[in-house]
Amino acid sequence: MHNKNRIWERIEVLPGSDNLAEFCRQVGLNYENFRKSYQRNNGPPDSLTLEKIANHFCLNLNWLITGKDSLTPINQIVGKKLKKYRKGRGWSLEEMGQYLCMIPQVLKFYENGSWPVSSDLLSNLSEKMDIPPHELIKEGDSAPVQTPKLKIFQPESLSTAPEIKSEDYVSIPLTDSSIAAGQPIIQEENIEDYVLLHIRAAGKRKNLVASRVDGESMEPMLHSGDIVVIDRDDKKWSKNRIFAIFHEGGLTAKYLERQQNLLVLRPINPLSQVQIINLDENPDPVVGRVIGAWKEL
Repeated sequence: MHNKNRIWERIEVLPGSDNLAEFCRQVGLNYENFRKSYQRNNGPPDSLTLEKIANHFCLNLNWLITGKDSLTPINQIVGKKLKKYRKGRGWSLEEMGQYLCMIPQVLKFYENGSWPVSSDLLSNLSEKMDIPPHELIKEGDSAPVQTPKLKIFQPESLSTAPEIKSEDYVSIPLTDSSIAAGQPIIQEENIEDYVLLHIRAAGKRKNLVASRVDGESMEPMLHSGDIVVIDRDDKKWSKNRIFAIFHEGGLTAKYLERQQNLLVLRPINPLSQVQIINLDENPDPVVGRVIGAWKEL
């Protein structure tokens, strides 16, 4: 059976699909066009129709098209929060689904962490559950990114690090985003300023560097322009940690997944795309683990 037929099979399990006229009215589809396409079954619905169906039923569009789930740490974190909220109120899937205006079968996918949560759905869940969006996407009760005390120091000359008391802070070079993963020594021309990190946050780490995040893929956790502190000696992969990656000529912060010779860069922003790095072509893209962040408010 071709994939196009399986798309129709997934549509057929949705509530109201046994009555095409009513189904189209609720979803906002042209009945005649949809009926002809359904009866002929000579191809999947067009992209606009699929998007309308996905939005109406809070479906994962990728699942509707391919039938595949997308288990990621973030999806599972949101799923656990949903399930904990439901169990805490003694609700069934049907009762929780009714409260969220979501069919129980769909809610189950989200609770299992099988589907990513869109920004619109995240806002809706936040409002209904009275939980801030950032609380829904962070694990446990601790922030996913530490926020140690940072200061920005702008010396008259960038040729040397600022003089500070060793018992208080360590000096970290703030570089432009062109810093590469395999660059052993930070060149003077790449240093913009110096970041002062309190020694309690730095611990025994020695090979630290700071840089600005570029892009919106880690919102709402990190925003473009935020300064992150990176431990260049810590490259041990962990699915629940954020790493700085040198990719496409710049620095990006992502969750990592390893699949054979591919490194999957997963954003936290549901509107951003997953990126793939072929490790055969780029064997050392990881700059290091992000241990802290600083932002202007």
